[in-house]
Amino acid sequence: MPSQNHGQITGHQFGAKTSRANNFDSLRLIFAVLVILSHSFPLTQTYNTHEPLSVLTHGQVTFGNISVWAFFVISGFLITQSWQRSPRIIKFLKRRIARIYPGYAVAALLTALIVVPIAADPASYVPVSLQSFVLSTLRLQIFDTTPVFIHSPLPFTLNGSLWSVPYEFWCYLGVLALGLTGLLRRRWLIVALFFMVLALHLYMDIKGWTPSGAMLGQIFGYPPFWATVLPFYLAGTIFQIFGGDKLLRRPFIILAAVALIASNFIPEGLVVTMPICGAYLLMALAYLPSLHPLNLGRFGDFSYGTYLYAFPIQQLLVLRVHGHISPWLLFAEATPLTLIAGALSWHLIERHFLKPSSQLKHEGLLPSPTESSPANRPLESSLHADASKDGKQIHSRSDGILADQKDVTSHAEGEAYAINP
Repeated sequence: MPSQNHGQITGHQFGAKTSRANNFDSLRLIFAVLVILSHSFPLTQTYNTHEPLSVLTHGQVTFGNISVWAFFVISGFLITQSWQRSPRIIKFLKRRIARIYPGYAVAALLTALIVVPIAADPASYVPVSLQSFVLSTLRLQIFDTTPVFIHSPLPFTLNGSLWSVPYEFWCYLGVLALGLTGLLRRRWLIVALFFMVLALHLYMDIKGWTPSGAMLGQIFGYPPFWATVLPFYLAGTIFQIFGGDKLLRRPFIILAAVALIASNFIPEGLVVTMPICGAYLLMALAYLPSLHPLNLGRFGDFSYGTYLYAFPIQQLLVLRVHGHISPWLLFAEATPLTLIAGALSWHLIERHFLKPSSQLKHEGLLPSPTESSPANRPLESSLHADASKDGKQIHSRSDGILADQKDVTSHAEGEAYAINP
């Protein structure tokens, strides 16, 4: 019989044996490293003028920007899937908290005890207040401190990546609220919300409107940041509720790529196309078979720790040479050190708060998804089959970068911690 796929990418066509085969682990770590590259330019030159992607896009976006956005897309997809598979409030919240807080709290503690004393001016150094540390860490925000890195090209900045973590957590609570109210099942309502927020972002960008949000802004976050990241999170949510990898078709992938490239030459064009076309291309990469052999998560989920420690490590390296270092050399020096920090964070802290099956998967003691599933099933058929096997799932990291690890099948749910641009 003639094929009914109409360009749809199936596991057989893509070279994958099952929809469980995916590249989320690899993509998260790649984007984490791209953030190191992107931050290397303002950390040595104050501005992003010579950052590679900024140059290519005429200052519209950087590698740091697209990395943050990618993490929000992945998170929206995986966290929505997590709720749909296990819609239990306490279980959902416990998994989100267990994935974010332990690694974050230890990173904050090490920063307060080690980085701040080194980076502060000895004449004005005052230890970090315990009250400030505890309250700020609970809110997933950086604690108050005396001025640090005052003679560096990017002074007074202790960790420029952490701003996105509380936005990520609020997004988790948003998925929970949509799930509890039943609104998550009203797919076109979510689409309408997506376009409303996207229109708001476009309006704010064109008019230069930057409302502070007053008191609510202090609690929930800066409105311009929300207008930027929320469309990406909703794009991931929409991808999941409309069928996930069943939506991937080669003609659409080509069209999305062309539209994204063309929009680079239209003022404010990327504001519109990145959450739509960029998100779609990202999900296509997540299931691209040629990336499967990378399997960068085979030894653990190092992306979150890489995200947490990269910025202060880079600042310390700049401080060591009094700011006299090129961005490319800083990137070359910081990347291996940060990856080591990420590996230590995973093995010493993060993995101990996850389910045993998640740990075994990263230690290679559980079979890989492609080893444990029938070959050559269509990607979408595998997805539905996997969704029906409660409690029999091979777990893969799933945060955006804050992968949940706990209830995620290898292509499924998790959480994502976003990375600062």
